[in-house]
Amino acid sequence: MGSVFSKSQAASLAGIGIVMKAIFTAVAAMDMKKAGALVTVLAQLFGAFAGNHPVTPYKDSIDMSQFELVFADEFDHGFDETVWQGHYVYGDNDTQKRDTAYWNRDQVSFTEDGCLKITVEYRENGPAGPNYYSYGMETNPNKNYNGHHTGYEQLYGYFEIRCILPKGPGINPAFWLLTDGMWADDADGGVTGAEVDVFETDTDNSPGDRDYGSVYHTIHVDGYEDAHRKEWQGAFYADDPYNKFNTYGVAWNEEGYTFYVNGVETAHTDFAGVCQVPLYLIISVGVDENIRRSTDLPASLIVDYVRAYQYK
Repeated sequence: MGSVFSKSQAASLAGIGIVMKAIFTAVAAMDMKKAGALVTVLAQLFGAFAGNHPVTPYKDSIDMSQFELVFADEFDHGFDETVWQGHYVYGDNDTQKRDTAYWNRDQVSFTEDGCLKITVEYRENGPAGPNYYSYGMETNPNKNYNGHHTGYEQLYGYFEIRCILPKGPGINPAFWLLTDGMWADDADGGVTGAEVDVFETDTDNSPGDRDYGSVYHTIHVDGYEDAHRKEWQGAFYADDPYNKFNTYGVAWNEEGYTFYVNGVETAHTDFAGVCQVPLYLIISVGVDENIRRSTDLPASLIVDYVRAYQYK
């Protein structure tokens, strides 16, 4: 007989016990500042249990000593075009409709201090005419649109992005891992292919809304048709993510996926069998119909780096 609670509810219930114990410990040590912060987290956990409210990360910090860096793009005024190419965009000058926006490489630029920018905006004279425009990019090694693409994929490790999020409704920045095996609609779970959403955001929120300033994690398996299944890992607050750099990461091994915001664990799962094949990296900024309510355009995802580590 299955649990009456969802995965995120069960995690919230367990978290309530953990945080209550930590509060008692902090009070006994006369650390009232820490106790007060934990009381806030406790209230958030009750909200998460009752209605999927976001929670401030409170679990253990990641131990980076177990990893070694094997791949990085610091985006110092450019990116490696042998590694990155368009996602759902088939060539450097291609334009494709993706939900409510067209995706085109023109939406990519770089800041003076060496960060990647993917900008969402309305363009009267865009390559596909008047419309919203955005972009996504991937390291899929199995496609070669520009003639010299080798890509990058990796089996297991820790994957992290450091970025500032674009502000406004209708915009869904995301960092995710994928394999072409995800399109095989064979219902074998995630073992031969999965989509691991390291972070993305709710597109239907504005300042003052409950979810504003939070991100969430999801695992998808068994293709994108009738057999598709997914498990939502919950929503978690970052630190003023529309104005400050935050990091979002996932540690993936044979035992499961552990998600992190600013190096603090948020969720863990082995949903549908852990993926056992290499995954490639995707950075994208999706756009949906809520963009028509935005008063913050143009809005940019600003990426300081993407890094991948292997277990030592």
